[in-house]
Amino acid sequence: AHGYFLIGPFYILGPLRNSPNALLVGLFSAFGLILILTLGLTIYGLASFQGTEGGENLESAKGWRNFTSGFSIGAFGGASVAYVLLDNISFFA
Repeated sequence: AHGYFLIGPFYILGPLRNSPNALLVGLFSAFGLILILTLGLTIYGLASFQGTEGGENLESAKGWRNFTSGFSIGAFGGASVAYVLLDNISFFA
């Protein structure tokens, strides 16, 4: 759901805001930001939880991997849903 809010600033305030492809560029920009954030979470997890394989909680390597994968799936899914809704806004109006 958090990716849902990332596409708007790139779409409305981005450098290509007056072009016909502004929404698509906003989607790709949101995808780029999500990818950077996911890589940051992955690197943090690899550095912080070396050799801690016990448990399912967030303070273990497995828990952090699950958190990171959930973050990326939710963000990519949210941004994609926002793109579809904004692209078809005339249908809903």
